[in-house]
Amino acid sequence: MNPICPPGVSTPGVAAGSQYQFGRQRFNDQTFPGFGPVLPFTLPVQKDFVYAYANQGNFTIEHELNKDMTLSASYIFVGAHHLPHPIDINAPRTDLQIINFARYANRNPSNTTEAALVSGACPGPSCLFGSNLAPGTPFANPLLAGDTLVVIVPGMIVLSPTRGKIIAPAIANFFRPNAPNYFLAQAASGGVVTPAVLNSQLAGTLRSQGVISPFGSVNAQTSDGNSNYNGLNVDLRKRFSNHFQFLASYTWSHSIDDSSDLQTLLLPQDNRNFAAERSDSLFDQRHRFVFSSVITSPITWRSGDGWHRVLSDFTVAPIFEISSGRPFNILSNQDTNNDQSNQTDRPSVLSDGTLCVPGTTGCVPLITNGVFTSGSLGRNAGITHRFMSLDMRLSRMVRINERARLELIAEGFNLFNRFNEGAASPFIDDVNAFKQRAGNGRYYSRPTSAFDPRQFQFGLKLSF
Repeated sequence: MNPICPPGVSTPGVAAGSQYQFGRQRFNDQTFPGFGPVLPFTLPVQKDFVYAYANQGNFTIEHELNKDMTLSASYIFVGAHHLPHPIDINAPRTDLQIINFARYANRNPSNTTEAALVSGACPGPSCLFGSNLAPGTPFANPLLAGDTLVVIVPGMIVLSPTRGKIIAPAIANFFRPNAPNYFLAQAASGGVVTPAVLNSQLAGTLRSQGVISPFGSVNAQTSDGNSNYNGLNVDLRKRFSNHFQFLASYTWSHSIDDSSDLQTLLLPQDNRNFAAERSDSLFDQRHRFVFSSVITSPITWRSGDGWHRVLSDFTVAPIFEISSGRPFNILSNQDTNNDQSNQTDRPSVLSDGTLCVPGTTGCVPLITNGVFTSGSLGRNAGITHRFMSLDMRLSRMVRINERARLELIAEGFNLFNRFNEGAASPFIDDVNAFKQRAGNGRYYSRPTSAFDPRQFQFGLKLSF
């Protein structure tokens, strides 16, 4: 009987023996059996967290070319520091996962799944940790012919007389720094393997003891992110005279950061190598040119004849834009570095530019320097196609009398009905299937959304 929860009170999906502490609105972290082999994550704030700040500088030169036209050039710099982002300070130790597996099979794992040493039904040929056997019982090693293992803790720890103790990675909490998964050990054994019992058998394994903690990933909010933006803007402007005006604007810009990628929830690919996240920002747009103008009919055409009278009181206002595509992050959609998350892993890139998943045929090895390989492709190496659009507004003023005027308005957007890519698939399979690269080496991918096609709208405006 639960001494804390009143009779009949339980939480769906949680073991009936879980002790919920109403005053603290949480489960008792010393007795909570957990949800399974993967413990919940938490989002603390680092004790040395610092609020972000930015430095900004700009410089502008403007020159009058004539009485109606000016040319200006401006440069702007923005540097931001201590940007917040999460990082898993309790990330799994994949080097220990590999050594642990090698103790069992006398070889390295052939894939990341194999390294998890997930046991099948016991008894059976895939029973890895003898959960149906008593401590001290020898059994045939299912992964190494002719080898014998001895059960130390049924279903959790076995012994190779020649290679040492092996612990089930899930019980070891995948060798995260904080502690073993005491909750899983106690739940899987029906309460027999308490934290004290498990600790007494950890000596000789690769798993050290730890403080009882109900967490797997500890995605701490850290404030060591940085970004910088450099931009050059050139404007050629003509004020309204001789029945027209225009503004031609060109912007070159470059934004670099290491922590603006909401696509992967800001988490790095490798929690122990945050520096590898520095790249072009998701919103980086290298070139953008916009031309806008307003052209009106001369007033004298109102009293003219022929075509002058027909075309009087017209206004034409075009807007033309052409701009570079924007970066996106390419993902392998597989947990290639075995950090228990497949949301951040990037592929590797070969010398000829081909993208591949580490450990697959023709790609880089699964294991590099004793750890599972992280992809070598930089962050945000994909790019969408350029944007180009012509919009236009055409209006005519009809004078009803001295006090009333009716304006007829027609507006068209994306008049050439050009397909403008809004977003692209970030997954390696789509990138490889698309087989297109930009001139700067970045990768295009299968479009997944688009900006609006050609559209028209019409209106009437009565002024009185």
